[in-house]
Amino acid sequence: MTTQRSHDSPEPGGTPLGFRQKLKRSFATAATLAALTVSYIGLSAMSNNPGGGSVQAAGADLGDARIVYRPVRNEKLKPLRGILMRSRLYETVATDINQTISLPRDINIEFLECGSEDAYYDGRSIGLCYELIQRYVDRFGGESASLEEAALHAGLFSLFHEMGHALIDQWQLPVTGREEDAVDEFAAIMLLEANQGAAALSGARQFAADAQDWDPLPFWDDHGLDMQRFYNVSCYVYGSDPRGWSNLVGDTWLPQERAENCPSDYGQKSYAWRKLLKPYMKRKMELSLPTESQLSGPLSRSPAAGRSQR
Repeated sequence: MTTQRSHDSPEPGGTPLGFRQKLKRSFATAATLAALTVSYIGLSAMSNNPGGGSVQAAGADLGDARIVYRPVRNEKLKPLRGILMRSRLYETVATDINQTISLPRDINIEFLECGSEDAYYDGRSIGLCYELIQRYVDRFGGESASLEEAALHAGLFSLFHEMGHALIDQWQLPVTGREEDAVDEFAAIMLLEANQGAAALSGARQFAADAQDWDPLPFWDDHGLDMQRFYNVSCYVYGSDPRGWSNLVGDTWLPQERAENCPSDYGQKSYAWRKLLKPYMKRKMELSLPTESQLSGPLSRSPAAGRSQR
């Protein structure tokens, strides 16, 4: 078949007619692609936001973490609330979080009386129950230099654990495996990145103490077993600096068989969270907390010391 060339003959202006028609087709194709792209983006936004509200660009820093102290009725909890408020430690932590991680909307971190020992993220705010913090103060407070120190550091791991839930929810971060395991990793890694390994060990120690209160063991729970969580967090701490945390290896904190794999375990978890959070991180995590030497208390006794009877 012969190709018709009549459309390529020059027009009076000197431009081949065929070229102009091809150009028109190119513009039409480009316009169609642009429309399809806009439609795809719109559909993607709707699929990620079924409620139909506006969706912010990834990494947009439009929110802040804010500390709120709710009033209490229980007389035993009033001194704890006073210690937390006077110290302003958690306000400092919130400032560090705001300077480090982008948030698409505000998150209240609320200390409140719950009627139970709990911490939670409910989709809008983080709740740290005074009862939970008081429980750890009662268990471990006698080993600290002061009641104030025990009270101030009892909730740090729980705070970062719940902040992990908030980030997964607000930024729709992918999670493989149990989310509860993932946010334990987040809490430990954030504290370790801020050179607060002893604070991470405080969280591990709380798991060891909690484990003694379960009979039978809650295999059905969406959290890992408390002793598994204890060994996991201890492993991440050791793996972050095997030489600096060599005293963890042994029968009390971390068996040698587990310790051998901890550097690679920590490296894998740390890399995964850095990868996930890269679009939302404004700087390396830093916490305006006491130095490691001032927080060395958790190693002074066995992890489960101070067990309460319930």
